Amino acid sequence: MLTAFQTCIPVFIRGVNTVPVDTHNARQQGALPRQRTARYIPVMTAPGDRSKIRLAIPSKGDILESTKQLLSEIGMDVQIHNPRQYVAALRGSDVEVWLQRPADIVRKVRDGDVDLGIVGYDLVAEHGGSEGNVVTVHERLGYGECRLAVGVPMSWTNCYDMKSLRQRASARELRIATKYVNETRRFLLDHGIENYQVIKMDGALEASTQMGTADCIIDLVSSGTTLRENLLKEINGGTLLSSSMRLIVNRGRISGESNFGDRLRDITKEMLERIEAHLLGKDNYNIIANIRGSSMVDVSRRLATQENLRGLDGPTVSPVVPPADSEDGMYAIGIVLPKEQLYSAIQQLRSVGGSGVTVLPVSFVFPQHCKRWIDLMGVIGRGSTTLPEVKVASP
Repeated sequence: MLTAFQTCIPVFIRGVNTVPVDTHNARQQGALPRQRTARYIPVMTAPGDRSKIRLAIPSKGDILESTKQLLSEIGMDVQIHNPRQYVAALRGSDVEVWLQRPADIVRKVRDGDVDLGIVGYDLVAEHGGSEGNVVTVHERLGYGECRLAVGVPMSWTNCYDMKSLRQRASARELRIATKYVNETRRFLLDHGIENYQVIKMDGALEASTQMGTADCIIDLVSSGTTLRENLLKEINGGTLLSSSMRLIVNRGRISGESNFGDRLRDITKEMLERIEAHLLGKDNYNIIANIRGSSMVDVSRRLATQENLRGLDGPTVSPVVPPADSEDGMYAIGIVLPKEQLYSAIQQLRSVGGSGVTVLPVSFVFPQHCKRWIDLMGVIGRGSTTLPEVKVASP
């Protein structure tokens, strides 16, 4: 049984003011404050107010685990010393890692409270603002793929595209449940739908149509199973955007003329290059094989006749030192190629005399230049968007 003291004290859980059930009389008597909707208030700080670079990542769920896995695979593990705290460290760097709600990641990068963030594009589009403070460093980190789409009841048999949805809205106001208010309004405006009401909800949107609180929803969809299990369907032309996880940075922070700005550019470039090289490496195999030939030129020419044996920048050919009782003329070759070309490459290797084929995974492939970094420097006004010229010394 609750005591009189307990019934008069609101409980605060992560910024949400929750009140015990039997509070009507207490509120009338002034014992309880009125409930208010929690809102995000950014804390504006200047680079001089703190010395450590801040990276924000999602605080829980599969998306947190996938983010930690990516950072671990590139050698920048997230080190969480206390699971009850929301701040961690990035191995090998002087970077603070802040575990945050995904929507707050975008807001805090936008307002400069954190410098870097890993978050879905859907939230960047919704909360990034029109000032250009949020800049994309890498637009596709390889996980979190989904789409923001309209879901209507399956019972609406005559509603199958945006035109038929507009016709339905012209006859009766549409109640649309979503947490993407800005994107929803932009999308409906583009499709000429004006007779609607947006109902902002943060979770379990699929149930709102069956509860009668909304007519349709706009929410994230991956496989579509959740929609179907709640008797909802997508419609043609009803996709607002495609989303996946991306790396973002605050424009003012990374373009700043200060020691902090220099350090942020250094860590951002390192993280970007590690990510880009790792994602490229994951799509490739390293093939090592032996092949007999009269010379390296002979072996190279035979490899060049096969479409899938040219590698990223051509095959590596080197002589093999044979055992004392073996013939000369054995060469080792190394080729890095896309995974989908593996079996055809094996067949082609065999056709030109290859043997002892070994296939290894590739962790990283670093190109000569990081084009995304060059593009980023151009976006923030700190460099050319063209690749630097490579100077080769004359023989």
